[in-house]
Amino acid sequence: MIKKILVMGMNYIGDTLFTTPLIRSIKAHYKNDCMIDIVNGARGIDILKNNKDIDNIIIRPTDKQDYASYIAKLEESSYELAFIVNTSFISAYDAYRAKIDMRIGLNSDMRGFLLTKKIKYKKYSEHIIDNMLYLLQPLNIKIQTIKPIITLSEGEDEFGKNIMKNFDKSLIVHAGATRASKRYPTDKFADVINKFYEKTKIPTILIGSKDDVSFSNDIQRFSSSGAIALNFTAKLSMREMLSVMKYGYIFLGGDSAPLHIANAFDLFTVGIYGDTLPLIYGARGDKAINISAREYCGNTIKRLHCTYMKRGCKSIECLKSIEPASVYQVMIDIIS
Repeated sequence: MIKKILVMGMNYIGDTLFTTPLIRSIKAHYKNDCMIDIVNGARGIDILKNNKDIDNIIIRPTDKQDYASYIAKLEESSYELAFIVNTSFISAYDAYRAKIDMRIGLNSDMRGFLLTKKIKYKKYSEHIIDNMLYLLQPLNIKIQTIKPIITLSEGEDEFGKNIMKNFDKSLIVHAGATRASKRYPTDKFADVINKFYEKTKIPTILIGSKDDVSFSNDIQRFSSSGAIALNFTAKLSMREMLSVMKYGYIFLGGDSAPLHIANAFDLFTVGIYGDTLPLIYGARGDKAINISAREYCGNTIKRLHCTYMKRGCKSIECLKSIEPASVYQVMIDIIS
């Protein structure tokens, strides 16, 4: 008999990507004897397309009028098991209202009474992926991978291969992020790019969404002749961007989705972190280096507040303190 499983997922692209190791492990455990659906925010679903571990993607409603219908459909689907990978109260409540017998989730946001299996949330000491994978323990499901998974169709793969065929090696740069406290200054990005190009002759390809256009334009304006080969900012769909990134060589950017996409594709990855912790959100593996701006913050109280109370520091002095020469040297060292 097929086991019907629901994963209550995330919202944003990078966070959604972090759910894929857990989903792969569940699928490997139950093999063809399970159906895995995921509820996810609309912003993140593109990263899940073509993932053969997932049967159905359900978009979490934002309209209150759709909410009752959404809960009714979940209940009609008769899921036996729910993995609630996010930490929101409402997701645990949704699984409870859908009458799913076993509800496994992190014990956070005072939602423990809605869960049948509560897992300790190691918020400040474990990577977000590891916290998700702890949800497998009550069922003795073996972890298959900690590496995020992206699956391209044949056509998507060919798209990226054709665009990148003239680049033996390339530096992919994404300068944007969801808030200012995660953004390395664009003039410093350009300085790193110029130094790297002068030394290696590896050209840069800029990527990003429409929200990142001003950042990419600034970098292009500050960059030396020949350093920027292509500027794809706001010119590619999400899936096209994935296919281009797959054929890059080294990635440079802040803590945002493209950093974690590059890490998933096994590029050399250099992340510059502002008010988020690499311990929790860092790229991982032998080809990944994370530079933490917090080490450059001279205010101990501010660092503690940033870590344990509220992210989103209004100042980016710590990021400004990271010298381009230091970032450039890390890049040279990682590819050497």
